[in-house]
Amino acid sequence: MEAITENIRREARRLLQEEAVDVVIGYQPGWDGVQPVPVFVDQAAEVDKLVYNERCTHNLAKYLVGREGYLTSRFRPSDQIVRVALVALPATLRAIVALLREYQFDRADLILLGIVDGTPVGIEPDVEVGRIAADTAKEEQIRAQTEELDGMSLAERREWWREQFSKCIRCYACRQVCPFCYCEQCIADENQPQWIERSPSLWNNMGWNLIRAYHLTGRCSGCGECDRVCPVEIPLRLINSRMLDEVEAAFGFVPGRDPDAEPALAAFQPGDTAGFIR
Repeated sequence: MEAITENIRREARRLLQEEAVDVVIGYQPGWDGVQPVPVFVDQAAEVDKLVYNERCTHNLAKYLVGREGYLTSRFRPSDQIVRVALVALPATLRAIVALLREYQFDRADLILLGIVDGTPVGIEPDVEVGRIAADTAKEEQIRAQTEELDGMSLAERREWWREQFSKCIRCYACRQVCPFCYCEQCIADENQPQWIERSPSLWNNMGWNLIRAYHLTGRCSGCGECDRVCPVEIPLRLINSRMLDEVEAAFGFVPGRDPDAEPALAAFQPGDTAGFIR
């Protein structure tokens, strides 16, 4: 971990000194000195703020997109281009592939300081700053939970998810941390018409969580940030993973692996069976 930290600092210092980028987005120690938080370094003298350890999980692609994103902000003059370097974990790299296929920004706008783990990623980092072990334990846990749910009856699964969604307090932390929730006006904030009522009732909670799950279908990069930030511990990554399985089974598509593949739910293939709408 210390070697990765030193690699990040060295590359960040070089890029800023050479004026190749305007900002480096990475991680720094938080207020407690333990839990890292995102940091935006724009001076070479400040690169020693940057760190990397096993607690660095934030999907920093979130800060590239949306109305305040470094690469897409509508509050910045159209002729003002911000050159960004980003510390990118494997899930972040997959998210960037998907965001590129959704035409959110150009690959040339971004320098990737990649931390890889050997899992398939459809993009090469500009600089590989470290290698880590793949988190197989979490994947195995999700698979075990999925198999357990699949073994239930339809009524039992419905009741299980109702119990989970009943805990939702509608804080929208899952939305705020997700790089694919970049809409300037979220459907949950609309009031003319109001598609989803805002009070945290079971019916409203199910509406919000299921709509968000559908919006992430075929897009989620599996970073697990929604799970991490949920204050009531709803297993949101579980439902996202299940939807990804459905997309892979129906279309053979896995987001973030192929930079040339059109998003599964935004493309038509003559060979599609369309069995899901029959």
